[in-house]
Amino acid sequence: MNTILRVDNLVKYFPIDKGIIFSRIVGYVRAVDGISFSIERGETLGLVGESGSGKSTTGLLVIGLINPTRGNIIFKGKKLSDLTGEELKLFRQKAQIVFQDPFSSLNPRMIVKDIVGRPLKVHKLVKSDKEMEEKVLKLLEEVGLKEEHLSRYPHEFSGGQRQRIAIARALICNPEFIVLDEPTSALDVSVQAQILNLLKKLQIDRKLSYLFISHDLSVIRHMSHKVAVMYLGKIVEYAPKKVLFEKPLHPYTQALLRSIPKPAITKESIEEKIIKGDVPSPINPPPGCRFHTRCPFAKEICTKEEPDLKKVDENHLVACHLV
Repeated sequence: MNTILRVDNLVKYFPIDKGIIFSRIVGYVRAVDGISFSIERGETLGLVGESGSGKSTTGLLVIGLINPTRGNIIFKGKKLSDLTGEELKLFRQKAQIVFQDPFSSLNPRMIVKDIVGRPLKVHKLVKSDKEMEEKVLKLLEEVGLKEEHLSRYPHEFSGGQRQRIAIARALICNPEFIVLDEPTSALDVSVQAQILNLLKKLQIDRKLSYLFISHDLSVIRHMSHKVAVMYLGKIVEYAPKKVLFEKPLHPYTQALLRSIPKPAITKESIEEKIIKGDVPSPINPPPGCRFHTRCPFAKEICTKEEPDLKKVDENHLVACHLV
């Protein structure tokens, strides 16, 4: 396998303005604070963590929808910041995104044929409306929809069907890389499995690479080849799926794995699952290890020195002073 996407020391700070007439910057939200990872062709990297950890911001950064404060995003050997003109237009074809809520990501005033087919017209990949309709219909059938759905509006579909439309729109330009930002969290449990299995089939058939963002470790386990665990803008553990689920080393990863629902529930098991304390503010993260305020094993060094993401085994990286 060869690398399709590499991220080096990626940082994104959102400025906080104060004042109406004479506004000034009084601080920053440190959404993403120096992360690095890579994704190979045909591979899925699962990005997991609590709400506010910076997962979705990372997805928007690597797809080029927002610009980083600093750091490099390298797609197929070229820096995203260096792309202009035709190269940037080609990147827009080859890298796509599927958002969490399919209803808000689809134009309610457009029929399915135009929603899915619009990228073909934008990138001038078809010569006529008939050719566009043929390509859209073929793709709709691939994602489990029918010809009768071409002329319907988004509100006429179920949540699962709307997400299939969103997936079809992402695939219409034959991309190589797709960011999946919690694509099943807004769906019923019975529909989630269908969408996940569809995504796995499409990945095999089309040789796609995914960045799969989720807070659900069960879904991450089903979909991913490698897993990166994020906490407060940092990656705290990075490993192949099998290694991470069988031998988690960071206390935060261990706590997340304990939170996976199990059939037998007791008062003691519920208390064991709870991560103590609240998530610190990304505006003013704690010094040292960012998890030390909630970590049951924290030592004095954890409150003063920020741990580096170090290799502890083959392809297994952890940012923890205790490992």
